[in-house]
This record gives sequence, C-alpha cells and structure tokens, in this order.
Amino acid sequence: MVWRAWGRIEGYTLFMEILSALIPNAAAPWRQLPRSVLALPLLICSVATADTSELETILPPHVVVVWREDPRPAADTPAGVEVPQGRRVSRRAQRRTTRRRPPLDEMPNESVPARPPLRSSSPATEFFPSPASSQSTAPPMQADTTLASPARSTGADATGVTTHRDQPYGHLATGRPQHGRQRFDLYLPSGCSAGGMPLVVWIHGDSWRDGSKADCPIAWLASEGYAVASIGYRLSDTAVFPAQLDDCRAAIAEIERNFEVWGIDPKRVAVVGSGAGGHLAALVGLASQTTIARSGPTDAEDDAVRPRVAAVCAVAAPSSLTTLGPAQDRAGSAASRLVGGPLPEFREAAQQASPVTHISADDPPVLLLHGGDDIVVPVQQSVEFAAALKIAGVDSTLVVLPTIGHKPSLDRGAAGGQALLSFLDRVLGPGIRPDSSQNP
Repeated sequence: MVWRAWGRIEGYTLFMEILSALIPNAAAPWRQLPRSVLALPLLICSVATADTSELETILPPHVVVVWREDPRPAADTPAGVEVPQGRRVSRRAQRRTTRRRPPLDEMPNESVPARPPLRSSSPATEFFPSPASSQSTAPPMQADTTLASPARSTGADATGVTTHRDQPYGHLATGRPQHGRQRFDLYLPSGCSAGGMPLVVWIHGDSWRDGSKADCPIAWLASEGYAVASIGYRLSDTAVFPAQLDDCRAAIAEIERNFEVWGIDPKRVAVVGSGAGGHLAALVGLASQTTIARSGPTDAEDDAVRPRVAAVCAVAAPSSLTTLGPAQDRAGSAASRLVGGPLPEFREAAQQASPVTHISADDPPVLLLHGGDDIVVPVQQSVEFAAALKIAGVDSTLVVLPTIGHKPSLDRGAAGGQALLSFLDRVLGPGIRPDSSQNP
C-alpha cells in the first residue's frame, strides 16, 4: 500500500511540500537539486508498481526507463536496449556450485586423455652400463707430494712435470700459515736429481682482491728446466698494503730456505706477475726491507732470510698508483682498496706502493711487457717505468705488443711467452733439462 501511494504522486511539487512540512529548514536546499535526483523516489515506486506513466512526466525526454525482468513485451522495449533474461547468479552461488563439482578421480575416463608413453620399446635396464663398459681408461690420479705428508710422488704427469700443491708458508715462530691463502704450488721438472735449477716465481692478479695461485700460465716453464712456484697471498679485502708484499716475500724466503729439498739454486730466482701480480713482482725485486715497513711483527730471523731476486718480469703492471687516472682515484677502485682509502687522500701510502718510487742502481734486470691497446692499465705506465729504470742505470727491456689489450698471453707459443723465455735464458741462464739416463 505504501509503494502504491508513492506511485500516485503527480510531479515532484507535492513531494517538496511534504518534505517542507516534515523538515521546515530543508526546503530551500532541496529545491536547488536537479529534477532527476528528486525523481528518485518516483523511480522506486514505479519499479514496484510496474507503472512508469508518472515517472516519464518528470524525467527528460531523452531518458529511457528500463529494468531487469521488464514485464513489458519485447515489442515495447526501446530500440537499442537489450533486456536481460533470467536472474543473475551471485558470486556466493557460483562458489557453492564450484565446490559441489565431482573430483577429477570421479569424472568419466574419457574426459582425461591418456598420455602417450615416452618410449615405446625401451626397457629401463638398458640405461645401465654393462660391467665391461664401466671400466675407465683414464690414467690414475697422481698424488701430490708435500713436505708435511708421508706420501711419495707416484711420478710425473704427461708433460714430465711433478707438482707439489698447497705448501704452507708463514711466520717462522709458529711454522704455520696465519691465513688460508699463505700457500704455494711448486712445479718441478722430473728427472732433475742434480739440483741447481733456476726458480721462477709466479704472482697472480688481475687485481689485488681476486685471483688464485691455481691459475699459473707459466707452468710450462717446468718442461724447459725451470722450477716454477705459484704463490698465494692475502687479498685487499682481508688486509691492506703492505700485507700482500709481506706474503710474497715470506713465500719466496720459505722456498729458498729449503732449496736443497727442492733442488733449486737460491741465487737464480726470478719473479713474474701480471696486472696486480706484476706490481707485486716489481716491488719484491726493487723495494728494500727498510723502505716499506712490514704490516705485522718482525723478528731478526725473518729479516736475515729476506729474499733477493735476480730478475723481475712485470706484465701490464701499474708502476705509479698516483697517476693511474680518475677512475682509480675513487674510493671503491682496486688501487684505493689496496692502500685502504681513496688515492688522493692516501697519497703517501700510494707512493710507497708504487714500484717507480723504489728504483735504485743495484736493482736486478727488469722485463716489462705491455699491450699497446690496454685500456685497463695504460701502456704509459710501463713506458715511464722503463725510462726511469734506464735513467738509474738498471738493465731493463720494454716490449710493447701492438693490437694487444690488457694482460698479454704468456703461453709457450705466444709472443709474450717467447719474450719471457728469452729473458730468463739470458739473465738466469738456461734451465736444467731432464737427464734422459735416469728415465725408465
């Protein structure tokens, strides 16, 4: 009855009068509202009574009234308006219907197609090798001989080189390495029992915060009669300079101390390195114990056995840290991490870590190898280094390899490797080749 009474209201004037009687102060604001808003109660009443005659007299002529489940026939529906059929299913009803669906294992078999077999006629047993094929034809693994191990070497490898890995070095008072990287690998020619072999020490790079002694590109020199040692050292993320130099000196001193065991000549020792390793190799050969203070405690025995090398080879090595350029002046650069801070702020430490600062007339012969197209370490570093060595009267050789980038190859057949071999034969003397009479 209430909805039908609302449906008989003609226009919105009577609605306003009733509203003014109920709420006296609300008539003025309501009169300012659009007529379409005021016709909302009439829209509700028209829907309830299915009679739109009163509503159509109030709404503008371009407004079409239509609702779900319109009782009017389809012919009376305005053109372009689609009347929905049936009731809309709520989301709750949709979820309930989904939960009532049968599980997959209760569905008919034809609804799930069968997967074709991966193999039609291949039994699983044929994937296992037969006992005859399981026998390996690879040569037996060679055990490394160390001073601390009672195991003896089972022989040389295919190249005739015997390898002794992970030999420790460290402080003489304890006899143990203070860090895991304070170890070296030694490559010796087999069949050289007479001793007196020249020693070539390799110091790895490329920067002072990476690299490993396992990467030794000059191990092939052992087949040329040279004993080759690849040494590890503490990186710059563990300790700042001169800890790296101290480790290199201690490793060489440890090898020279046992020269009779290894059969080397302590007076014929060369130090070779590339990149950061070349920088440390130059410092080992040029810097004295007094010019660079040690990073840790010292004793008289350590100073007495300080190594004295006979030759130095630096490959693509920075010789002056203070002139490397703006890229290395940043706090995060490799050179800045080495000295403990930005090079401009740690200028004194950078100069102490520069090999060009320690040149003297009694320095050993130096070979400098550099690529002409090196963009990491400018070739000018080696050019100025060689010029300073010449002025001091040091035997130095500069080899610039054109069209070669950073770190020229030191393989046996490369130009850098041949230049190194010629330099070692000239300065240290030819290596001791194996004695064929002692080979089985």
